[in-house]
Amino acid sequence: MARDSQLITATAPAKVILTGEHFVVHGQPALAAAIDIYSKVTVRSNIPKVIEISSSALGITSKFSIKQLEKKSNQISNDGVMDPLKRIVEKILQMAGEIDRGLKIQIDSKIPVGVGLGSSASTAVSTTMAVTRYLNLELEKNDIFEIASIQEKLIHKKPSGIDCITATYGGVIFFKIGKVPEYLKPNNSINIVIGDTRSKRSTGDLVTKVTQRVNLGDGEIRRISKSAGKLTMEAVKSYREGDFDNLGKLMNKNQKFLQEIGVSTVQLDRLVNIAQQAGALGAKLTGAGGGGCMIALCRPDNKYKVANAIENAGGISYIVSINNTGVTSENLST
Repeated sequence: MARDSQLITATAPAKVILTGEHFVVHGQPALAAAIDIYSKVTVRSNIPKVIEISSSALGITSKFSIKQLEKKSNQISNDGVMDPLKRIVEKILQMAGEIDRGLKIQIDSKIPVGVGLGSSASTAVSTTMAVTRYLNLELEKNDIFEIASIQEKLIHKKPSGIDCITATYGGVIFFKIGKVPEYLKPNNSINIVIGDTRSKRSTGDLVTKVTQRVNLGDGEIRRISKSAGKLTMEAVKSYREGDFDNLGKLMNKNQKFLQEIGVSTVQLDRLVNIAQQAGALGAKLTGAGGGGCMIALCRPDNKYKVANAIENAGGISYIVSINNTGVTSENLST
């Protein structure tokens, strides 16, 4: 049982997709990387039977009880933004046999929301880790991933699981649905610049749009999907060999595939082109597309030039490194 004075915090990284988004949902492989932008969740005690979840970034506080969830009367206050996280908390309290426990859960995330960097997955993973550690449940990382996936399935309708896996384990991951993820050897030479178009979108809606085309037997999208799968296999080989010139070329080719299936935008294409002109080895959108972010693979000596070019074009740039640890927790109790 958790002590009332206990204070637990957990952090989980954001992610980028180097190759393979959208196609990964339909059985093709993808290459993802965790990056050093984080969600942070802090858990402390509350009055019995009341769960309070607050997000500083969203400016939202939601209070509820597990009994209300069971009756599907989800809210004491505010709208349903927090509902998926509530389901995670419900699951953990049931596992711990502490259904009447009161908790205050504070979310402080630096990850932009709705732009393709896995903010919801990162928050789900850090929340899961913080609450389980608070309740003294010593779970393996795979258990953390499984619980956190509850939220992703509610938000994104048909997620591949790649976002939660990357936030949980960190590093560079070769992922395919139904296969054990492969964690590639860290290479600190990789330099990534993110460009945010300042335009948000719905991952679930975009994934559904592509899925409908696949289900209707769209031969063209099936052809592109198979080609994207082969591309990712070559990208993994290039990453292992440290051949970032070729990895960049493959990212450029992957962007063309994403344009062909209709998930890129004028704004994304513009930032991709600007990054390439500034000397990036390769550039593409990351995540679902339809807005959000693009990424550029850069040499160490030109990452600032690429970032400045993105800013001058009206985007928001982030120079990031690979996070190799995934989700972590800390007991801050005195």
